Amino acid sequence: MDKLKNQRIGKCGELIVQYTLLRHGVDSAPMTTDPGIDLIAFKDIKKKPVTIQVKTSTHHSEQGGTPDIKWIEWWVSDDCPAEYIAAVDYDRQKCWIFKIDEFRKLGSRSSGGHRLYWYVLGYDWERTKKKEEKFKSYEIDTEISKIF
Repeated sequence: MDKLKNQRIGKCGELIVQYTLLRHGVDSAPMTTDPGIDLIAFKDIKKKPVTIQVKTSTHHSEQGGTPDIKWIEWWVSDDCPAEYIAAVDYDRQKCWIFKIDEFRKLGSRSSGGHRLYWYVLGYDWERTKKKEEKFKSYEIDTEISKIF
């Protein structure tokens, strides 16, 4: 995938998160540069704003394998300064939000960071524990009221 396409997918992910936050009455603003924080968000101006790093991914499938076996994955560096990670599924315009420590705990170590992945809904491989259903409680619509 070319760099420009990746940047567009990333920007779409940020806008999906901003749209979702706004639907719940949460204001947010993108950072001009990317110091590991994409959005600053707040619901009450008197309270401390929340920092969010948005990670956007498309569906992956086994090369040469069964095309209906799909997973999605996100990677966050160890030095990410954001308080929250918003993980966006670009293909379905769906997102989840994790405290950064939860993201790291749920993910696995991967070259200078942590990788979180799961198999998308509809994939029922009995041997895997990484099913999307296990992450339902992190869906952004559910988590917003807890964060703000």
